[in-house]
Amino acid sequence: MTTGSTKMEKPDVPTQVFEQFLCALEASGDSTEMTTRLRKALLEDKTFTEAALKKAVLGEELPK
Repeated sequence: MTTGSTKMEKPDVPTQVFEQFLCALEASGDSTEMTTRLRKALLEDKTFTEAALKKAVLGEELPK
């Protein structure tokens, strides 16, 4: 008998909200590059700093 869970766990609420937001961005035809960067920052890296989010939205075009 194994002790591991066989059921897929449901993502936490913030992850569900971010995923819905990103799907809506994709559906609206916004920049796929920006959506990809936001997906990485919000869902993969879970980096919520102002600098990280500005970089995700603006790309490398950050003012110095």
